[in-house]
Amino acid sequence: MNNKIGFIISEFLPTKKIVLKSLKKLDPNKIVIYKVPVYSPQKKSNNKLLFRIFKETNIRYIGFKIFDTLFVRFLRTITFRRIDHYAKDLGIKVKSMGTEIHEINDEIIQDDIDILVLSTNQIMPKSTLETPKFLAINVHLAKLPEYGGLFNQFWMMLNNETKGYACVHIASKNLDAGKVLLEDYTYLEKTESLLNLYLRTAELAGDLLYEFLRNINKYLNTDLKEEKTPTIRGLPSSKDMKEFKRKSLKLIKISDFYKLKIF
Repeated sequence: MNNKIGFIISEFLPTKKIVLKSLKKLDPNKIVIYKVPVYSPQKKSNNKLLFRIFKETNIRYIGFKIFDTLFVRFLRTITFRRIDHYAKDLGIKVKSMGTEIHEINDEIIQDDIDILVLSTNQIMPKSTLETPKFLAINVHLAKLPEYGGLFNQFWMMLNNETKGYACVHIASKNLDAGKVLLEDYTYLEKTESLLNLYLRTAELAGDLLYEFLRNINKYLNTDLKEEKTPTIRGLPSSKDMKEFKRKSLKLIKISDFYKLKIF
């Protein structure tokens, strides 16, 4: 791997499974991690999303998202299992960033990054996507363009899909519209929880990301500017959550904590 790679990451539930599967196999001297907050009250888009979550969905889904972000980060912090702990053990440089875009952009340019990988719940603007010398890519835990945006495991289960997908695609100004460079799938298990599917597709994404970064030129013989408008369903409503429950679907099962390495 001759390219210098930058990772913009947030510490939420699936990120570690996505990123660490790649980091363990790549040259640490060619990697820089830019760690950004999961949530910042200074960022207007964060506040709008938080308000919509409380206004439009129900308490069960709110609880799941708190677990996915704040609770997971807290437990990883007190047990020294955050991504930056693992990265430093691997000899990878980690830079803790705020949400000031110009500061993030300046660091990426200063570090002379060739490929920028996004694995964060923050939406990065066009200016950031244009900072690497070559291109920016995103890791998405669903099939595109059928399932764009957030909360896709919920919608896939509700829609009785039989496969869960992960993909690597070109990061674009339009959310999840960039060209898909490679994808793979795993079969959904009828009795599994949303959490289980969430983490299984994250592991699949980690394998795909490593494959892409190891063989970059293999996947770029295509029109990188091609875009497709994704279907974005948004937040599940209380009605959607009731239908989810009616189908005997589960957000989290107690057994998940025994069989999955969550933290």
